[in-house]
Amino acid sequence: MHNFFRKFAIAFISFSLSFFFAICLEYPVVAEDINPETIPPVSFSDLKEENMNYVPILYLAKEGYINGYDDETFRSGEDISRAEALKIIMEFLEIFDKEKSEPKNDPFPDVETNIWYAKYIAQAKEKGIANGYEDGTFRPNETVSLAEALKLTIASIPSYQQFTPTEDPFSDVPASAWFAPYAIYAKDREILNITPENKINPEDLLTRGQFSALIYKLKNFSDGYHFGKATFYGAAVQGSGTASGETFDMNQFTAAHKTLPFGTLVDVTNLANGKVVQVRITDRGPYGPGRALDLTSGAFKEISELSRGVINIQYKVVSDPITTDATTSTEPTAQ
Repeated sequence: MHNFFRKFAIAFISFSLSFFFAICLEYPVVAEDINPETIPPVSFSDLKEENMNYVPILYLAKEGYINGYDDETFRSGEDISRAEALKIIMEFLEIFDKEKSEPKNDPFPDVETNIWYAKYIAQAKEKGIANGYEDGTFRPNETVSLAEALKLTIASIPSYQQFTPTEDPFSDVPASAWFAPYAIYAKDREILNITPENKINPEDLLTRGQFSALIYKLKNFSDGYHFGKATFYGAAVQGSGTASGETFDMNQFTAAHKTLPFGTLVDVTNLANGKVVQVRITDRGPYGPGRALDLTSGAFKEISELSRGVINIQYKVVSDPITTDATTSTEPTAQ
């Protein structure tokens, strides 16, 4: 009897394996069936949460717009070169023709055809994007200031149309500045890091992390996302009134926004760690330069430590205004 069951078990296993492989051969797995969300995220050994550009860097790396180094680092604090920035811009805007043959002649005296970025600079020159300097050079390895990066990026957008500014967009950008039109375009799309003094420091050299954030915001603004800084208010005004007429409760997930209708539900993401909290708009503010939302302390601490005070965020409207009564069944949440 023992031998019978043993032989039966072996036969059953053999049949099962044969059936399994037959099914696999008949119905192969195809790439389209793979959920992109299950693909392991990109990581860099030197990129940690609370880096202010954490989310933009990881997103662009996963999309293939930016790369790290061979030692698996990203070096977000290092300056970005003109050649690196141009490559990212052309691939992001999908204006680089991968099928086009390598350049036969040096596009600039200091850009030889056998170097990796020559094909990007050659195509950019043909499109009128890369004009070089007065001495005829491109200086591919030089660093890029914010003003230069804005021109290089925005002037490359096919739909962009030049215009003459009539007002100073920032306290350190007069309307007469050569880059003022690009600064205004960037301001309207909320892609700049604005100081409390309403400055953008256009002459500052951009790091790899800062340039990643600029491209990330430009891409996602067109998808309905907004950007800025978030602060919080809490115990000092607990129990006071809000602009909507509701009583302020620092433990509820609510927020103040300058214009969104009261009752609007908004997803708020901390760009330094990817944490998300959903809030309901019940108040007005904040009004400082670059400020987008005032969260309750209860909502703020879901995505950051209160000690940080101010954080860089992205936010998106996820629901039309809901009434106070509706909140009993539809409450904002942390994710």
